[in-house]
Parts: sequence; structure tokens; C-alpha cells
Amino acid sequence: MRRRHRIRDAPRAAHAAMRAVAPALHAAPARRRASRARAVRDASRARTVWIETASVDCVTAATELDVSSRVILPEGDSELASRVSRAVAIDVAFRATDGSVRDAVSGARLARVWTVANPEDAARAVAGVSDGETSAVVMEALEDWSVIPAENLVAAFAGSARELYAVARDAVEARVMLEALEVGVDGVLLRTDDPGEVRAMKEVMRAVCGGDGRGSERVELSSARVTAIRRVGTGDRAAVDCATNFEPGEGMLVGSFASGLFLVHAENIECGYVNSRPFRVNAGPTASYCKVPGGRTKYLSELRAGSEILVVGADGRARSTNVARVKIERRSLILVEAEHPSAGSLALLLQNAETCRLVRPSGEPASVSELAPGDDVLVAVDARARHTGTAVDEAFWTER
Repeated sequence: MRRRHRIRDAPRAAHAAMRAVAPALHAAPARRRASRARAVRDASRARTVWIETASVDCVTAATELDVSSRVILPEGDSELASRVSRAVAIDVAFRATDGSVRDAVSGARLARVWTVANPEDAARAVAGVSDGETSAVVMEALEDWSVIPAENLVAAFAGSARELYAVARDAVEARVMLEALEVGVDGVLLRTDDPGEVRAMKEVMRAVCGGDGRGSERVELSSARVTAIRRVGTGDRAAVDCATNFEPGEGMLVGSFASGLFLVHAENIECGYVNSRPFRVNAGPTASYCKVPGGRTKYLSELRAGSEILVVGADGRARSTNVARVKIERRSLILVEAEHPSAGSLALLLQNAETCRLVRPSGEPASVSELAPGDDVLVAVDARARHTGTAVDEAFWTER
């Protein structure tokens, strides 16, 4: 309760002081700062996680999950360093009493940690990172990140060649820093002795950066040829409203079989019947599969406010977003059947509506009211079986 009170009542005066003290933080309005940050740092870029810990279990988890490129140990703890170096293959560094992070082998200074307790400290830190000795700057809040907003730090470092890291006490706080001002910090220093937080950090990196957590997630899309389209009566269909606006060519991967999911376009196309809903995908019956981050699938019936789904573009680029709500209504349905060269017969049920669209290989959306046998549409295929949404390498009977 105490922490919640501090977050809710973070003094406006502190925020004002942050803007007033450092010219780098008030040289432009917030919108211009955000644009500048986006221009300098790509939100989909690779990010880095360092783990600061005194727990060998945390080091082992970070290595097994490929979460971190470096572990930071207490300075002078040669016994722990020896145990770590024998147990795992990972770069080791020490955090010195002067705030520097130094490589355990070469002694080279890798970063400088600045502890900030108020906006004035943060402003001094931003102004003081001009010594040229390190390529990374690590910001650590004395209590939490409610007093010094993460957005201000990201904006201040937008034009800097140095990488900005932030100390996080858990995976939840780390995600806030990675998503600040859309582009986020370049990396986080996760300070924990709990292996569970390391495992949670892996999921955060997948959600923020995609795929392996390093900004490289792509979905391989290919063409399937429509073989039949027919009306099949009514059913409970789910319209998935998301916490983001979809771009042209983007949508969700949905299908009757996890082995082949169709790219269902978002309702962000203007038409003469209804207003566009750029945040919505009319995804079909609640029994359909949909693609979620981490290489998993879920039934549409499992989605709730706060659930994560995968947003996929016609070029295969993918990002994650949260579900704002799922609107389930009984509607007339249409069945789309298609044939894929390797996956065989695929199927998808959608609402029989002008605004329901699949995506052609050209990237152009195609309304189900316009589709005809012989048309090609984009799908993602996966020959592996599924158990509770997770891919497993086992044989399975053909789904029909």
C-alpha cells in the first residue's frame, strides 16, 4: 500500500524540477522529444540484459535461458566469481565501490552507475556523462521510478551515442523501462537473487523485442490457395480489441488448425458500411487458434483483457500487444478452405461480413465477400503438434 501511495502521489513539483533543471530535458515539448527518440533509436532494436546477483542459481538460469550477456558480481567476491566461471560460460563483471562496472578479466570499465534520488540528481547525471570513458550509462533510482519518470531519461539520451541502461528490481519494473517513450532504454540491469525473476525477464524480452528477445522475431508466411468458400450458419465469434492500432497489412494469425494459421487483417480499412476500428481484429469463432508471443497458440476463448497476442505484418515482421477486451457476439459465419503445398488442407471460420479480410501475398487485404476459389492468401504453417498451446515434436492425427 505504501508503494502504491508513492506512485499515485508522485509530486508534480518533482516532475517540474526535472524539466527546469536540465536543459536537455526541457529543450522540446514531450511530443518532439518522443519523435527525436524514435528517430535515433528503433523500438524494435536489440536490447541487453545484465544480471547483478550473488546467486549462482540466477546465473545458471540466465545462461540456460539465454537471457543475459553478462553477470555482475559483488566486488572482491573471488570465491563466487570462481564458482560462476566453473559453472557457466558467461561474461563476468564486478561492480566497484566508485559506481563503475568493470570486466572481471581485463579490468576495463564497461559502464558507470549513477544513483538518483530526485530530478536534480538525474539532471546532474545526464550532464555528467561526457567523460568518454564508457559506452554505457546505468541509471539507478534510489527508491522507485515514479519520481524520475523513465520517459525523461529516454528523451534526454535520445541524441547520445552512449547506451542507456536502468536498474530494475524485478521483471515488471524492467518492462516499464524497456517500453518508456515507445523506444525505451537500451538495456536493463536486473538486480535480483531470485531465479524466478530471471525466468520472467525472458518473457519480458520476448514481449518487448519479439522472438528470442533480441529484436529479431519474424514469422515465416507463405501462400495457400483458396479451394472453397461457403456459409455455415451462426456461431460465437470474437472481435479482439487491442491496446495498439494496427498498421495496413497487419493482423492476427488465426485458424481452425494450429498447423496452419491465416493472416486475418485488422479492421483498419475504411468502407461505406461501418467506421474503421484500427485496434480490432474480427478473428472468428471462440474455438479458433490464434498466435501469441513465445511461439505458442491460444484459443480465442482464452483471451482476456491484458492477454498478449502477436501482431503480424504481411512482410512477416511481428510484435506483441495486449488485449484490451474481447467482444463475443453470435454472428453469421463463413468457412474458408485452402490448400498449402506442405501443410495440406487448412480451414478458417470468420464472420460473414465485408469488414473481415484476409491478406494476399502482395500484402493487399481481401474481404471474404470478394474471395473466390483460386485466390492466394497468406498463412503461417507449423508441422508440430500442440499441447496446451506449446509446440511439441510428436506425431499427430490430421485435423479436419
